[in-house]
Amino acid sequence: MKIIRLDLISFGRFNNYTIELEDKFNLIYGLNESGKTTISKFIEGVFYGFVKPYLKRTVYTEDYEKYRPWNNENYEGSILVEKDGKRYVIYRNFKEKYFNIFNETTGNNETNLDDYNPDNLSFPGEYFFKMPSDIFKSTVFSNLKELDVENKNITSIVDMLLNSSNSQNDTVSFKQALVKLEKMKSNIGTKQSKTKAMGSLYQNKLDLEDEIKNINKEKKEYEDCLAKLNEYKIRHEKLLLNKEKLENLHKQNDLEKIEDAKNYKMQILKEKASLLDRVSSISYINEIEEDDVNELEEQNQFLDANRIRFNDLSKQKKLIGQDYYQLKAKISNYQTIKDYIFEINDLNEKSKANSKLKIKLTIIGIISALIIAGVIYILAGSSKIVITPILFVFYYILLSLILKFKTISYNRQLNKILQKVNQITNMRYESLTDVINDFKYDTDMDRSVNYLNNLEEKLNDIDSELDSILYEDENCKSKINNILSSSGKLKNIDVEDYRRKKIEYEQLISRISDKDDQLKKISSEYDFSILLNDFHDKTIQFDENEIKDINVLDHEIDESIKENAKLFERTKMLENSVNLLLEKEEKLLDINEQIENYEKEIESIELAMDLINKSINKLHKNFIPRINKKVSEMMAYSTKDRDRFRVDENLDVSVYDGVKFYEQKYLSSGTFDLLSIFIRISVLEELMGLDYLMILDDCFVQLDDVRYKKCLDLLFKISNNSQVILFSCQKRDEQLLNELDIIYKKIEL
Repeated sequence: MKIIRLDLISFGRFNNYTIELEDKFNLIYGLNESGKTTISKFIEGVFYGFVKPYLKRTVYTEDYEKYRPWNNENYEGSILVEKDGKRYVIYRNFKEKYFNIFNETTGNNETNLDDYNPDNLSFPGEYFFKMPSDIFKSTVFSNLKELDVENKNITSIVDMLLNSSNSQNDTVSFKQALVKLEKMKSNIGTKQSKTKAMGSLYQNKLDLEDEIKNINKEKKEYEDCLAKLNEYKIRHEKLLLNKEKLENLHKQNDLEKIEDAKNYKMQILKEKASLLDRVSSISYINEIEEDDVNELEEQNQFLDANRIRFNDLSKQKKLIGQDYYQLKAKISNYQTIKDYIFEINDLNEKSKANSKLKIKLTIIGIISALIIAGVIYILAGSSKIVITPILFVFYYILLSLILKFKTISYNRQLNKILQKVNQITNMRYESLTDVINDFKYDTDMDRSVNYLNNLEEKLNDIDSELDSILYEDENCKSKINNILSSSGKLKNIDVEDYRRKKIEYEQLISRISDKDDQLKKISSEYDFSILLNDFHDKTIQFDENEIKDINVLDHEIDESIKENAKLFERTKMLENSVNLLLEKEEKLLDINEQIENYEKEIESIELAMDLINKSINKLHKNFIPRINKKVSEMMAYSTKDRDRFRVDENLDVSVYDGVKFYEQKYLSSGTFDLLSIFIRISVLEELMGLDYLMILDDCFVQLDDVRYKKCLDLLFKISNNSQVILFSCQKRDEQLLNELDIIYKKIEL
């Protein structure tokens, strides 16, 4: 198993970053915070998806959010690996939470490998490494922070070692076998655990035994009920015979009532016959299709609506036409009217000037009169001054007459202009003011022409709509003719008459139905066959204790029926219970047999668990010595200490000082790191043979150069069969590798 290439498309701080690896020894160098841990976590994430193992639902570790890119929405990458001579590209989209496995040679999507489950986001790692993510991080992946023995997944690792020691088949698990057997035993349960299979069976057994005991009691009651039912049957038959006698007696007394009922029935039959005749006379209504009537009614309504529209449009056309022709006349005589308005304004100005002139001349006359009066007073004395007012009166009268004649002349001219305007426009203007006001907005000739054009367009639109209505009327009349020709019955009947007769027809049918109901009721209430029998010839005899009112007898019969029904219902219920007796007894035998089988199964499970525990103890003795031997050999190569260390079945290390063994806490930190790595290497060889992958992230910073140089040489020997990827932030790694003449590939971040 080897990693060929890493493609960090978008992961952590990396975007479109590629790392090519050799299949033996690789040194990835970088200072702190350069991204070494990010790359190692990328390898873990692509294979296992940062999903916590052994959970039924998907739960992500903290690393899932920790390495989500800050400056990119994408979160993805791929790894090219080589396994069993084939190369695969493992692509994972962390954001969309899916992965794909492609064959690099063919390009085919081969995600659907053995045991593939799309919901298992850890599948690629479990498939290629044959181990869950926690064991991967405790064996394949080694980090200084994770070398603490307490953080190892000891139980899972030992379980995998047991499987490997047993059959080299990772599908077999002693732990899982014991868990399954224990679960099987737990599922069976005990007599006291009522929720389990065994306890449930024992409870069912007790319940069945109680039920069988109760059914045997009910069996006796069932036999008693059958005997009583026979007694009730004889008594009930006697009551029914007495009732029949009484009914025959009543029939003799009811002949007159039945005769009246017969006459009433004949009357109803006659009324029904009359109704049937009327129905027959208007049955042709049913030959008319309702759709044709609706269509005919719709077309008539459409014609009426069009007629209303036509009339409304005609009125609009008339009103608009009046405005149009008046405006057209005004526009055609626009210049003439404009000249007349000019003359009107001129004459009005002259009239106003005439009034002003009168005032001026009056003032001048008054002043002149005063001057003349003063002159006369000076020359002739006060006796002659009286002549001055007389002269002023004559002057004012003469002035008024002259100006009035001018005003009359102006008014005559204005009246002539008003007559000419009325004559030209065919209007009846009462005053020149109306003419001026009416033609005031026409001072802008373009506005009047535009308004005239708008009126003309409205008239044209109305004419088009009127033509359209006429066309629609023709189509509508054509449809009506087609309907009438296709349905001959409609020619002689209008829609309202059809509706009326349709309602009448339905009412007649309803009345006929009522008559039928009345006939049924009479037939059910009266037995007309009595009229054919001669009851007078029959002798009906009763015992003295049998002569009762029929209502009393009916009550006794009803009570007999109720008692019989209750007893019969109880008998049926008991019968069902008694019939279950055999079934219950057979079921009890079956439960006893199941209990016996469960007891044998528990005995077998306990025997199997004992055998597995013995096998586990035996297998512990097989792989622990091998791991001890490998660890001792590697420690001897690196530190010259061969027999000082012992690894127990829980992968804990003890230190031997020549006299006794001590706990690993007495080891130096460098020695402890070496032991942790060598134990992981030994476990990997046990699990995967010699073809495995080791990822080491700053695991030897606490080693001195001498031991570290030995350790590097050992790792180089391991890389001849297995790929080694070493992350480091120290320059001494490269220096020591060069001193050892080790061939390696350096990737610098």
